[in-house]
Amino acid sequence: MNPITIVLCLLVVQATLGAIDTFASHEWRERLPHQAWAARELALHSMRSALFAAIFFGVAWFEWHGAWAWAVVAVMLVEYLVTTLDSVVEDRTRVLAAFERTNHMLLALNTGLYLAFTLLQLQAAWLGLPSAVVAAQHPLWLSLPLTASALAAAAWAVRDALASHRMRVVVPHEGRLAREQR
Repeated sequence: MNPITIVLCLLVVQATLGAIDTFASHEWRERLPHQAWAARELALHSMRSALFAAIFFGVAWFEWHGAWAWAVVAVMLVEYLVTTLDSVVEDRTRVLAAFERTNHMLLALNTGLYLAFTLLQLQAAWLGLPSAVVAAQHPLWLSLPLTASALAAAAWAVRDALASHRMRVVVPHEGRLAREQR
């Protein structure tokens, strides 16, 4: 199996774990879009979802040759930074359940894996080609779930951004209130 196929498989795993985290932890257990103290966390979730929409769609349907290959890595690294900041915000505003903490550890491990295999793909194929973004010929059983994941992530990015904005207008000092509520 070549590195990009492994990347696509790992991104499907990432999308699945991310959906579980969103629905089980953020929506069902914590009800984050309805908690005024969660505005900053939701803003970060919105950014992360938008980045994942770009990653899922971009890697599912395109190959990033030459200098363009670094754009994929850059988006992945920005997503990693947003996730790291989100972890800090979560630790300051709420206590995570063991299930959510474990899921976050699995997501972090998977991120390291798909980033490493992306770098392997760059070294093995993409960097040696002239700079261009070209249509990929990946198996549909990988491209289609990633496309659905990209659409869901984009929709969730908008939803979380709107919820965060609404909360910031109503309760502009969510950080202090969250600490007082704990």
